[in-house]
Amino acid sequence: MSWTALETLIRTCVDTALERRAEWDRLDAAVGDGDFGSSLARGARGVAAQWEDLDRSSPETFLRAVGAVLNREMGGSSGPLLSVACERAGATAGEVEAIDVATAGAMVHAAAAGIAELGQSGPGDKTLLDALLPAGAALARVAAQGGDATAAYADAAVAAAEGARSTREFVAKRGRAAYSAQRNIGAPDPGAVAVAEIAAAAGRGVGVEVPDVSDLTAGATAPIEDTRSGKTKQFLNDPADAALESLAGLARSVPDLVVWDADAQIVRRATAQGAGRVGLVSGGGSGHEPLHAGFVGVGMLAAAAPGAVFASPSTDQILAATRAASAGGGVLHVVKNYTGDVLNFRHAAEAARAEGIDVASVLVDDDVSVDGSDHTVGRRGTGATLFVHKIAGAVAEAGGSLEDVHAAAVDVVNRSASFGIALTSSSPPGAGPILALGPDEIEIGVGIHGERGRRSDRLRPAADLVAEAAEILVTHLGLDAGSQVVALVNGLGATPLMELYLLFNDLADELSRRRIGISRNLVGNYVTSLDMAGASFTLMTFDDELAQWWDAPVHTAALRWGR
Repeated sequence: MSWTALETLIRTCVDTALERRAEWDRLDAAVGDGDFGSSLARGARGVAAQWEDLDRSSPETFLRAVGAVLNREMGGSSGPLLSVACERAGATAGEVEAIDVATAGAMVHAAAAGIAELGQSGPGDKTLLDALLPAGAALARVAAQGGDATAAYADAAVAAAEGARSTREFVAKRGRAAYSAQRNIGAPDPGAVAVAEIAAAAGRGVGVEVPDVSDLTAGATAPIEDTRSGKTKQFLNDPADAALESLAGLARSVPDLVVWDADAQIVRRATAQGAGRVGLVSGGGSGHEPLHAGFVGVGMLAAAAPGAVFASPSTDQILAATRAASAGGGVLHVVKNYTGDVLNFRHAAEAARAEGIDVASVLVDDDVSVDGSDHTVGRRGTGATLFVHKIAGAVAEAGGSLEDVHAAAVDVVNRSASFGIALTSSSPPGAGPILALGPDEIEIGVGIHGERGRRSDRLRPAADLVAEAAEILVTHLGLDAGSQVVALVNGLGATPLMELYLLFNDLADELSRRRIGISRNLVGNYVTSLDMAGASFTLMTFDDELAQWWDAPVHTAALRWGR
């Protein structure tokens, strides 16, 4: 493979990702949150925009440059995973002038090993590795048999296609697809399909006969709900810019509270923290407003790193937010338990420590909707994120040390549990709904990205649904008569306040029946899922010590009292 062939291969990846975005999103809607294609397309656009400026000194420098762009532009889990794949493949190639079949196989193997190591995944976990590893093995076989590039392209395409088809029968064990576990059997993994389609496109590009892979996306139709007709109506300019324009609007609406740094793509406090104070940084995908940027301000976050819709921020964004939040007392990262968030916050923390910033992290994993499933990625981070921001932010505002602030945050996570119910799907900007629900169907235990939960069920009276949620939350927290809690009834984006207050009334009745007191409460939209109709319930055990931090003054765009 010559230099030209390597460039052509990367360009094929870029072009295929842009062309197949919608189909890969539809595939991802069946197993995850419906944004896989959009994430890859975001990275592909970045590579295409910087194509002429990429360092072509050697295969290693070229692939490292591609990986850096992907990591910066994509965020999510795909950004760092594909970045490390490029780095490992490039390091294997080094400065060779021509890449033979054996080297190509070694590069694919190294890329797969990097993904497996960083993503803690392996064959059979229903990821892109299930297509990438067979493709690499096929290249190694062709090399061992003395085959040429034509055979390499052909055999790799066949192996990738077979690997992608095999994922239909696998149970997802990594990423957001893991939360629906057995329920995504029958649908292929979007990443594996992407590998197969790129391998086929690469083969066709050099005139090699490759297998038909159209069956992999057959039936990948967008979910349609009876509650919506046609494309979802939204107030948009360019859908790709929706999150950025929203953040700019937030900053312009409350200029005394926050500043939007468009270059670093972070939101920070407009007023400086006191010297020596601990700064809180949180972040995650956009689409959950007012989380996270709406909680930047006095008594809560010092800075927020907002990613693209339903995609974690990049390492660069989080590092920029960490620098902005650093006032000499250290920085606490508040991280929701999603693969991309965990990866990118970890890398940013390492980079910040290398710069001399003391960083501690707390993992929020309060969603007990997925307790008892056979996934391996742990519980999701949802409504308790707000509680961590409030309590830990108050401790930081009062001058607590990083150790104090971290301990307070961990305590909140241990005290909290959440449970969500969806009536309809959310719809990303410019797209339709990602979760298929029938006329009378609801999703019990839904995630804040539209991930499936415990089960789909029929709509029942609100009191019955609240009773189920309360039973699960009370049992998980070990509450009994005399317990006191903070209760959050959180709208997921499209549920009217009238219904949220109705739900709170039912929750208060249910807890009163159990002789559990509600000491403080919040009712409204705090941790949303775009335009999803539904609600989540979060309870946090409460005592007098916690009361001082809950009642402490706070002034942000989305939460204010005591000032």
